[in-house]
Amino acid sequence: MRSEPAAQHIRDQQELQLLRDDNPSFSGTLAKGMMILQCFVSDPRPHANSELAKRLGMPRPTISRLCRTLQAMGYLDHDERLDRYFIGPAIVSLAYPYLISTPLLNQLKPAMQAMATQTMGAVSVGVAMDLDVVYLETCTHEQGTLKRPAVGAVRGIVETAMGRAWVASLDHHQQHEILARIQAQRPEDYQRCRASMEENLSNYRKRGFAINLGDAGLGVLAVGVASRIRYGSRQLLFNCAVPGYRAKPQELMKTIGPRLTDLVRMADAQTGLK
Repeated sequence: MRSEPAAQHIRDQQELQLLRDDNPSFSGTLAKGMMILQCFVSDPRPHANSELAKRLGMPRPTISRLCRTLQAMGYLDHDERLDRYFIGPAIVSLAYPYLISTPLLNQLKPAMQAMATQTMGAVSVGVAMDLDVVYLETCTHEQGTLKRPAVGAVRGIVETAMGRAWVASLDHHQQHEILARIQAQRPEDYQRCRASMEENLSNYRKRGFAINLGDAGLGVLAVGVASRIRYGSRQLLFNCAVPGYRAKPQELMKTIGPRLTDLVRMADAQTGLK
């Protein structure tokens, strides 16, 4: 199975320069603008030019010029009173074509909602992006979970059952490559979830789903399945999360996991995949 081309989250000017050295056709100016927007993913609050310059290791005049350009295009808004930038509405409109084109998303919502209601949890669809998963849709029970993921929410691959399922579905070389990057770039997440990740790599194919027994935080239990449905080069990933005070690990293994596997098998069948 082939993985999608690496789409890296560039954290600062130094990492950007390394990419430009490896690939002369890489557009540094475009990348700098996108790096500014990426800052709001992990920290959505308004940011001053000075904060962005320090975080990204870029000169403040460069940041100021890029922010004004992004503001003119609607991707950033500026609060003159605070003299800070925050994300603009054009970002939402940019995501819309991706969401409405996601395969089977509308057809699967009734089944996802039924499972969320039955399990008193949340059933989600997402895709892997670099070291994270991005949630494309979530159906929840009326009480949901403590970490109810909305559309566009970003979670670390090793912290989610769907992310663990995606890694487990890759070949051994790809698994080693992605885990090595997580260990190097997110050592705390890696150490916290290492034992669970290793357990999933050993048992995913036999069991049919990955598990998260609360080690990702807030006592949320979850199962995840990587479907065979592709959107471009990316697999659709499925997740069902339930609060630990409502479900026990035994129920996760015997009932919820197989139920999510059946849902994904049904989705695969609708696309002609068996």
